[in-house]
Amino acid sequence: MKEIFEQYGGAIITVIAIVALAAMITMVIGSDSTSPVYQAFSSLMSGLGKHVK
Repeated sequence: MKEIFEQYGGAIITVIAIVALAAMITMVIGSDSTSPVYQAFSSLMSGLGKHVK
């Protein structure tokens, strides 16, 4: 086990950091219409639609 971490420790930490970052982004953005980012984008688009006319 010690040899594995000595050889691949940096790569393992990098993969864990990328997975954690992807999980945090998914939590913030969300995957449905109840997420804060979706709500803000939706209101922005509807607001712009009213000003275009």
